[in-house]
Amino acid sequence: MPKHMQRRRWPVVLIIGVVLAVAGVTVAQVSDWIDAALTAKPTTTAKSKVTKQVKLDVPLINQMTAPRLYNGCEVTSLAMMLAYHHLDVSKNALAAKLPSVPLTYDNGERGNPNTGFVGDITGDQPGLGVNHGPIYRLAKTQTSQVKDLTGSDFSAVIKQLEKGRPVWTITTLTFAPVSSLQTWQTPTGPVKVTYDMHSVVIVGFNRAKKVIYINNPYGHKQQAVNWTDFAAAYQQMGRQAIVLTLEH
Repeated sequence: MPKHMQRRRWPVVLIIGVVLAVAGVTVAQVSDWIDAALTAKPTTTAKSKVTKQVKLDVPLINQMTAPRLYNGCEVTSLAMMLAYHHLDVSKNALAAKLPSVPLTYDNGERGNPNTGFVGDITGDQPGLGVNHGPIYRLAKTQTSQVKDLTGSDFSAVIKQLEKGRPVWTITTLTFAPVSSLQTWQTPTGPVKVTYDMHSVVIVGFNRAKKVIYINNPYGHKQQAVNWTDFAAAYQQMGRQAIVLTLEH
């Protein structure tokens, strides 16, 4: 082989060596970067998704529709919630099963809404209303899948709505706190009551607008009411709420 060919081999070898050395360093560096990426702890966590609005299509039932129940907002609201879950029972059929107690006893004591409906539910005679206990027991005659949320924060109501479940509740006629609460002496002890009590089905909410949607048995479907006021009335009226856990 000519001498000039032999002299040219040395630069080629050196170049190859340099390239291999650089490549080796690069591979090592890449390997280190991969290891670091796999072992590094995340510095941020994904935010949980917040439901901005719920608006359930709960059938509207009017308590004033014949045969009317002038004082029957509680059973009418229950009938709406049952109808949403395909349990069709009329407000009047429910009223017939609801126990009642006198508005006033002979000894001057008053009826206890925790025991039964106080007075006349039809409105032919004076009446007050009924609290969650008798309504919960009445709902249990239609399905075993009834949950009493009474005592829970209003956030628990919102969670049920997010699951697609309307919620029965006791509120006030103004959907805000009232100053008309009074204490009655009943056969089973003192009870706070107001003639401004009302019952509705909570069917949704809108976080941006700060409203709660209700089916009002006075004939208003998906009526929007102030969120803050409604939650305050819920608190004042004893945080009474019932939900059905049936699949819709």
